[in-house]
Amino acid sequence: MILTPHSIVGAAIANLMPENPELGFALAYASHYALDVIPHRDYDIDHFFDKDQKTFRSIFTSAKAGMNLLIIGFDFLIGAGICFLLFVRNRQTLIATLAGIAGGVLPDVLQFIYFTFQNHPWKIFQKIHDFFHSADKMIDRPVQGIVVQIAAIFLALLVYYLIKR
Repeated sequence: MILTPHSIVGAAIANLMPENPELGFALAYASHYALDVIPHRDYDIDHFFDKDQKTFRSIFTSAKAGMNLLIIGFDFLIGAGICFLLFVRNRQTLIATLAGIAGGVLPDVLQFIYFTFQNHPWKIFQKIHDFFHSADKMIDRPVQGIVVQIAAIFLALLVYYLIKR
């Protein structure tokens, strides 16, 4: 999934227990894998990697990679902004929101670290990520892939608001 659903779901989970941001972070981290099991549309990140060496390629050598990195950054900022609007009410919910966002997106950050270094301990994180990630990238169904992610966001927010009520 893109970063916005991971951020919002992670922040919603962490804000169910704002007094315990460590647990919120851990559950948000786990939610990343739960969301990735669902078939969804992802970014095409193949151009970030050198096909011959199978390593992370510098974003400065490819205009397409640089542009997609900007889009991913924008996606992260949108998700974080939505989280701040929905959840932050005081210092405690700010910390919970930050923990939820961090936990929700960390597996994808670890994936980029793996592709950069391709050694231990990063291989372990990549194997876990690959194990949980749906093989169905919905390349031929981009609209359905986006709808799945929007539905995941709305479901997480519905559960959050029903529990917090």
